[in-house]
Amino acid sequence: MTYLRKVFRLPFFFVLSALLFLSACTDPEFEKAGTSLQQAEVDLQALGGALSGVAQGQPATAMPHLTYLKQYADVVRRINPAMAPLVATLEGEGTVNGGSYLFLKQRLDKANLNFTEKGDVSREAAMAVSSEAIAISRAASPEVFNDQLVDVINVLADMSKGELPKLKFGETADKTMPPTQHLVGNPTYGRWNQGSGTSLWVWYGQYRLFSDVLGWGSRHRYNQDSWYRSRSGSYYGDVGRHYYGTGQNNRSWSSAASKQPRVPANKASSSTLKSFKSTNRLSTYAPRTNKAPKSMAKTYAAKNVSSYSNARSSPSRSGGYGGKSGGK
Repeated sequence: MTYLRKVFRLPFFFVLSALLFLSACTDPEFEKAGTSLQQAEVDLQALGGALSGVAQGQPATAMPHLTYLKQYADVVRRINPAMAPLVATLEGEGTVNGGSYLFLKQRLDKANLNFTEKGDVSREAAMAVSSEAIAISRAASPEVFNDQLVDVINVLADMSKGELPKLKFGETADKTMPPTQHLVGNPTYGRWNQGSGTSLWVWYGQYRLFSDVLGWGSRHRYNQDSWYRSRSGSYYGDVGRHYYGTGQNNRSWSSAASKQPRVPANKASSSTLKSFKSTNRLSTYAPRTNKAPKSMAKTYAAKNVSSYSNARSSPSRSGGYGGKSGGK
């Protein structure tokens, strides 16, 4: 491990090139893993640069949700100044310091380490690294990163007391569920803890503000089984988990689905899911309030490349576009 720590002080591209040379490996899966990791590194750096540029005042051309995120945060701060710490945390999700971006970095670091330790001796490990690296690349594309902000914006919409419209994802029939339910199940924000025969959702670090600031505390604990039945449609739950979820997280969804086979795999409508797969999608917003930002009425510019043209995009019963990695 001491050796690995020294190695990882060097630029990753140098380390990877040395590994490819020293291994003298002819297995194409090993080479594919190395190439995929290099591409993921490039794509994640590019996303970081784009997010930093928007933070410095550059236009959010490829990621219009960054603009909406700020507008929604400003409205909720005005409505309830006491929620300012929580609002700031949510607004930060559109930056390089937000949980979504940092989680992608952590996943890439782990994939690099797995490749270094096992990739040259295990074909299965190399294939797993390739799959993870490809998912990270897709998640780091501006269009897909833009899409995943849908759930954060919908949380703010729920906190606005009806002033702000939500995006086109299905509403839950259970109106007692708090605003944070759009982010439950997403490993960026927390994890399921097994105990007493059921799984309860535990928020990470700064996201505990969801309970502390809004006053639920231990009075509202998400039980995985009841939440799965009653949850609203969400970008992460119906589409994005195949890019932003880990293998362990996807297995957790599959386990919840197996217990409740009569619950629809996707809570979002088929037209909504199709719009997020389309290369020429209109705005995903449906303004229904007088105080909604006027810019929400505009449509997106047509995308040149599909955000979802990848190995994980095959339809599956278990929800969205997941292929083998999918599953609720």
